[in-house]
Amino acid sequence: MKNIAGYIRNERGNVTILSISFFFVIMLILFMALFNLSTVFAFKEQASNGAQQAALAAIKPVYDEMEIAIRRYDTAPGRYYDERYIWPALELAESSIRASHWDWAQSEVRYAAIDQVLGNWLPANPELLGYVIDGLTSAQAEIPGVVAKILNDNHATVSGSIVVIFNAEQRVEVQTSARFRSTTFDFPFMPDPQHEEEVYQTAQSRQIGFLDAVGGWGSISLTL
Repeated sequence: MKNIAGYIRNERGNVTILSISFFFVIMLILFMALFNLSTVFAFKEQASNGAQQAALAAIKPVYDEMEIAIRRYDTAPGRYYDERYIWPALELAESSIRASHWDWAQSEVRYAAIDQVLGNWLPANPELLGYVIDGLTSAQAEIPGVVAKILNDNHATVSGSIVVIFNAEQRVEVQTSARFRSTTFDFPFMPDPQHEEEVYQTAQSRQIGFLDAVGGWGSISLTL
């Protein structure tokens, strides 16, 4: 009887050890799954931030070039005969917008003022239209470099990212990704190799309002 009782106790001990080991393995697998899931969300947020910041930065060359276009128009020889200047109208529009939207960033106020003024001045003004088209052409050439720099600074994947200038809503659109690599923490019971994939995100800039007044400006899609 003593031998039988000892055998039963040993068996119970073995079952307990086996149960603890099984529970430990399950906990490790759950931990690994939760860790990889949280890593996916982190990489998704990284790609999203990169795309958003790149899209926002991409429109700065557009509006910088529009300021140049306005100054070219105001200093052109044609103003000797037609003394209507755009810059004073731009400053007036900027003051008005700032007064009604005091919480806007300075850049947003400036962009909205340019949209408003060019939207009013471009129709039936071929001279100004010519300067604006020159500016858009220059900005279009600058945008890919601006986007690539911002994506690189945000540790997003530059190669293969797509920039749309301008989409159907008159925005700059950026699609980028961040490379996710799963981990098994070298657990011997996890034979599966590490898994890699690109986590894609897309973002758009503000709407470039004056483009409607340009007319005929097509959309292009560039792969970096």
